[in-house]
Amino acid sequence: MTVSTFCPKCQRGLEIPYEFDNVICPGCSTQFWIRRHQGAISLSEMWPDSADVRRSENAAAVLESRLAEVDDLIEETESDIVGLKGGEQSPALQKGCAFFGLFLTVVFVISLFMLLGRSYIGGWLFFGAILLVIFVSFARMRRKFISPTRVDELRRDRVELQGDLARLRSERERLQQLRQLLHEPKNPI
Repeated sequence: MTVSTFCPKCQRGLEIPYEFDNVICPGCSTQFWIRRHQGAISLSEMWPDSADVRRSENAAAVLESRLAEVDDLIEETESDIVGLKGGEQSPALQKGCAFFGLFLTVVFVISLFMLLGRSYIGGWLFFGAILLVIFVSFARMRRKFISPTRVDELRRDRVELQGDLARLRSERERLQQLRQLLHEPKNPI
């Protein structure tokens, strides 16, 4: 979620991600603290009376700090997206594993009857045991499977995070451009 406003100095539009507590105007490179109160924001200049040299040094430090923070947020968001994708894709894997487990349990019961009670194979006790294993396995599978509504929730969360990731990447590009502007030598005209 972002907040749109204008720079108090140069009137350039600012897009401020909600979790940020400071911003640098891309137009005039002025740094502002962001204050929030009851849904409103106010911008106050970080160093209004300091010299441009000090401001550029501090701006570079703040910019590098913010760039590192955005990089960490990008890494964390990418990790969360991978986790959500795994959650979305897990029902098929869960079903495959559950049916494999059911198959192995049925094979175990058949082997047990072959070893211990060969005379029961083909009788009601044998088929009852097989049916019991199948019934219990299906009941356990039903409890463990992720519901389609949960998969939809995971998908919505992933799409939202992908949007956040795109905004974070554009913020990183903007910060890198600002860093480049701060390090360019100023040519008096």
